[in-house]
Amino acid sequence: MSRARISFWFLSALAGIAVGVGTALLATSTLVDPMQTVPGHPEWRTKRASGTDQPSMYVRAFAARYGLMGLSRSEAIYYHTIADRQGRTLSSSCDYEITGQGLPAQWWSLTLYANDGFLSRNTDDANHVGSVNVSAKPDGTWDIHVGATRNGAVNWLSTRNSGANFVLTLRTYLPTQAVIDGEVPNLPEIQRTSCQGGRAS
Repeated sequence: MSRARISFWFLSALAGIAVGVGTALLATSTLVDPMQTVPGHPEWRTKRASGTDQPSMYVRAFAARYGLMGLSRSEAIYYHTIADRQGRTLSSSCDYEITGQGLPAQWWSLTLYANDGFLSRNTDDANHVGSVNVSAKPDGTWDIHVGATRNGAVNWLSTRNSGANFVLTLRTYLPTQAVIDGEVPNLPEIQRTSCQGGRAS
């Protein structure tokens, strides 16, 4: 077989692999099966079909790729955000305040992930806050400071070493039947308070 023919088949195989990988990545991205915005909470998104007994092939592929949303909807409902209340991308150069109250579930957890999808590589021991350790006010509401330093806050999510941007994931475990059936819970609000240079907007 000539060298030209070998090169042709080799390049064809590479092109086939590239197309296959690209198609798989596209099929499991939010471009094909986007997360839905939670009504009344524009910063939060969720996949309503996740955890049901008849998810689409895209939801199955998304779960397989990212390893998320493996529990049934009656066991856990997940919410994700990459933006604040005003729709601005979450930035590690800014500080935020998350305000909320008790959620309609047995327990919940809010976790901060670095821009590579993993927990931030620091020793702050402040990558998640949940119903078991949040310090609430007498009326049941709570505030969580999000930033590179604690800044005197009781509840804190550290963005140190999380890269330029970060992601927040809210997991609600054993949600109430009303939420399982589609009722929208009162999710936390994320407000940007300051950025490097002293500007909050």
